[in-house]
Amino acid sequence: MIPESVIEEIKYRCNITDTISRYVTLKRAGSNMNGLCPFHSEKTPSFTVFEDTRSFYCFGCGVGGDVISFIMRAENMSYREAVEYLAAQAGITIPDDGAEKGREGGVSKQRLLDMNRAAAKFFYDEFKKSAAAQNYVKKRGLSAALCTHFGLGYAPDDFGVLTDRMHKLGFSDEELYAAFLCGKSRKNGRPYDYFRGRLMFPIINTSGEVIGFSGRVIGEGEPKYLNTSDTAVFKKSRNLFAMNFAKANCREQLILCEGNIDVVTLHGAGFTNAVATLGTALTDEQARMMKRSTDEVVISYDNDAAGQKAANRAFERLREAGVVARVLVIEGAKDPDEYISKYGAEAFRKLLGSTVSEFDYKFNNILKKHDMDDLDDRIRAFEEITQVISRVYSSVERELYVKKVAQKLNVSSESLSRDVERLVRQNSRKSRARENETILRKTQGLGDRVNPDKIRNLAGAAAEEAILGILMNSPEFLHGCRSGKYGLEPGDFVTDLDRRIYEAMLDFDDFDVGRLNEVFTPDEVSRAEGIAVRRRGLANTEQALTECIATLKKTTSDKSGSIEDIIKNKRKASEKNG
Repeated sequence: MIPESVIEEIKYRCNITDTISRYVTLKRAGSNMNGLCPFHSEKTPSFTVFEDTRSFYCFGCGVGGDVISFIMRAENMSYREAVEYLAAQAGITIPDDGAEKGREGGVSKQRLLDMNRAAAKFFYDEFKKSAAAQNYVKKRGLSAALCTHFGLGYAPDDFGVLTDRMHKLGFSDEELYAAFLCGKSRKNGRPYDYFRGRLMFPIINTSGEVIGFSGRVIGEGEPKYLNTSDTAVFKKSRNLFAMNFAKANCREQLILCEGNIDVVTLHGAGFTNAVATLGTALTDEQARMMKRSTDEVVISYDNDAAGQKAANRAFERLREAGVVARVLVIEGAKDPDEYISKYGAEAFRKLLGSTVSEFDYKFNNILKKHDMDDLDDRIRAFEEITQVISRVYSSVERELYVKKVAQKLNVSSESLSRDVERLVRQNSRKSRARENETILRKTQGLGDRVNPDKIRNLAGAAAEEAILGILMNSPEFLHGCRSGKYGLEPGDFVTDLDRRIYEAMLDFDDFDVGRLNEVFTPDEVSRAEGIAVRRRGLANTEQALTECIATLKKTTSDKSGSIEDIIKNKRKASEKNG
């Protein structure tokens, strides 16, 4: 374990406000700093940095912790990786404690990176020897220099040639399974190559490490793209193909494509700000990554029904992340690769100058879909248009869109505006109902994956959270807990999570929530921070502590706080009143 003194020095030098400000625009709110949460979509700030306790908490999604917790989430790092990342920034050397770093599932992260690097070299060597691969990239117009730049490779259509090579390099079957470089046959249990007969695209992170692969089938076959499944070093939802190259050229604009070939072609034509998702629709994590990297995203998806559907989803994710997004409407070709092949790079550059907004894109697609000379079809088109406008958050934007549609389609802007505002009110009521239901479920402990024991004894769980909150805000009472003064033992707790937090608090002389990072999950640390935040400003006195302890012990003795008893009591009251 890393010494506590080193952790404290790192946290002292890496000021939490300065660190988070690189990801979030923070504004002063009294003694705290507020901003839009980088971990969930919101329009009004609920993310707070508490400078006095060097911690953060989002009242919207419940994420919280210290500066290490933040970096773990923002950069998708383990605890040790986040500490090393911050230590490097602060110029602090972490003593070697002899522990193997980044071990997950029995295979260390370094071992996974070593395997990926060795596999990338194997695929690259096979690519140079394969006539099928060479013919394919030539047909797609990819130069040898471009293929080398991206480190393209080829996975031979052979049952186990890569597996055999990796065995010779000292990697075991279990390690190859963990890296998704080979699978296990259901018939005889033998390992086989995961990628076969595919053009291989190494997925490289922004640190220059090969973290996975994306393989495109050559010729016929499904799936078209096969990607490495999630491992300890690779998460499809949190990475973008070619971001390692695009990061230096995307401050003003990022081009988002569907396929790797599109990206490679665009880079070859001089558009080095192009990236692609990895076998999934655009995720919230990827949208937030783009928010940190660019001012605008141009969606350049295939010009078909599936591409339009994917573009609509991408618009939603990017809008929620606060990213300005426009779409590239491609005519005369199905995708950027084909367009450049037909018309050239300069024509594509001109096309980039005529992108359209989300509203115009959806509006134009609605008009294309319906016959505006047919009354019934015209009515259906207006229903769809009003739905689109009603989902716009800004009332000013809604007014402008209403005027634009009314003018273009020759209808009354007043009547269209009334229809839109009616839908806005309906959506608002539905949203409030969902929020109330969520709050009720949380209060009842339903669906609580962080502390699933809570639902078994709501009163006891509430009492023990109050106890933990008091101790976090008034740590001077911890000495009395250790000495037995208050008679509170770990076994008195009704939930496993709160018991473990209490045991951890007893182990530290100078406790803060950030100390939990090394042995608790990020969600558990967030829950602990939430307990501390909600208790601030309340009576954190010795009397309050002893009263909460008494309440906790009473609930464990009479079980009156169980959800079953609460339901029975409600039924009895209902029958009595009914």
